Amino acid sequence: MDLGLHGRVAIVAAAREGFFSSAVKQPVDGSLLSNSVRAAVNGLARTLANEFTPSGITVNDTCPGYAHTARLDILAKSISTRSNVKPGEVFAGWAREIPAGRIGTPEEFAAVVVFLASQRASCVNGTSIAVDGGLVRSLL
Repeated sequence: MDLGLHGRVAIVAAAREGFFSSAVKQPVDGSLLSNSVRAAVNGLARTLANEFTPSGITVNDTCPGYAHTARLDILAKSISTRSNVKPGEVFAGWAREIPAGRIGTPEEFAAVVVFLASQRASCVNGTSIAVDGGLVRSLL
């Protein structure tokens, strides 16, 4: 069905406290509902890609890992209070989990979304892209 439309859709699967959207590729233990919803969003994106690509619309979803935001500062402070450690130690622990060895920035994540929205990404379609410094260890 040609709708006469062309464009890009980049779905940003939102993260919530402690559970990041890269969990769509590597489910988080003890998070049945969250893991299920993330898989559903991923399936929706793939289905939309299949349906709308013939009309010139690409659809991808992006899966953020840890990105240093005000929300992550709040989470680190909450964990530090419960664990009797400094927030910096919480951040250091997260960074040790990431092969890149550091927490990402919102600007790095935004750069991927901007690319997906650009003409240069016209052949990128129906995929989930983890922007997580290598945190997710899955092959696909």
